[in-house]
Amino acid sequence: MTPHDLSEVFRQYADPPEIPHTVRMDVLRTRVRRARRRRASIVVACAVLALVCGTLVTRPALLDSRPAAPDPFPEYLLSSRVIAQTGGHTPDPLTLRFTPDDLEGLELIFSCAIGDKHDLNDTRTLKVSLTVNGNEVEQLDCGPNEKGIGNQKMTESLRVGQQASVGMTVLGQQTGVRYDGSPEPPLEPIPDEIGLRLAVGEHVPVAEYPLPPPPKEPVMLDDYLSKEADVVLRADPKNPNLPQKVVVPWRPLSGIIMWNGSPGRLRVLIGGETIADQSNYQYAPTGITNSTGYDSVNLVPGQPVEISVEPEAAHGDWLVMLVEKD
Repeated sequence: MTPHDLSEVFRQYADPPEIPHTVRMDVLRTRVRRARRRRASIVVACAVLALVCGTLVTRPALLDSRPAAPDPFPEYLLSSRVIAQTGGHTPDPLTLRFTPDDLEGLELIFSCAIGDKHDLNDTRTLKVSLTVNGNEVEQLDCGPNEKGIGNQKMTESLRVGQQASVGMTVLGQQTGVRYDGSPEPPLEPIPDEIGLRLAVGEHVPVAEYPLPPPPKEPVMLDDYLSKEADVVLRADPKNPNLPQKVVVPWRPLSGIIMWNGSPGRLRVLIGGETIADQSNYQYAPTGITNSTGYDSVNLVPGQPVEISVEPEAAHGDWLVMLVEKD
């Protein structure tokens, strides 16, 4: 074997040729970029997973922190059947829409869940503004007991067959009992998350109203008899729907007092003219007092006049008392 042959053998079994430095650096950079991309993908995936998990965890907590929606009004309330209603919380205003079929007997029903209705010392109320189609109907005190209002301003803003918008906006909080003639207390800031309810109701006659079950013992009105009454008409204990009447020499009246201990409607007539109309929808004493009295240009003092009470759907004791002017 010649020296040339030995050099060929060595060349065949020697290490492969050395890779240039630039090539090795390119390969290294490629590997580094791939590793960085993998790490970035992992970070992004973890971030997305954390966001989804966080949403799933915190979403119920956010929902739970919101106040529960106020319970809706029952279908029958006060003397009406509720035909449209809505609810919410302060400080947001309430708005409902309805289309009236008739304007007779409509009323707005509202309540604000502020204070304790069973605590007479809790005199907190909200001052609210009631509107119909943007026209203010009234500003009233709103508390936990349901109230109803229907007036000329309301009916003048409505059209039969046309959709109407009814709103209630809280103006502020009031504390203290306000009597007639006394100044209104200043409005305080509106508290948050007070339950509000607003409804439109249509009047239902007592005879068609779903009444509560009667008590075991009848509600009697003996304690409501007034010694100041000059004329007293009372229900027949055996038949409370029997009309009662009396003929007396006419004297102008200074007061009309009506009490009804059970569901029923009472109409007071003087000389055939209805001067008072009152209905009760519960088995509890309900009364009204008209302190403005009554007089008529068609009646001459001293002339005989018939005073009568015509009950309707009466379920128990009732009482009408008239106080004559001195």
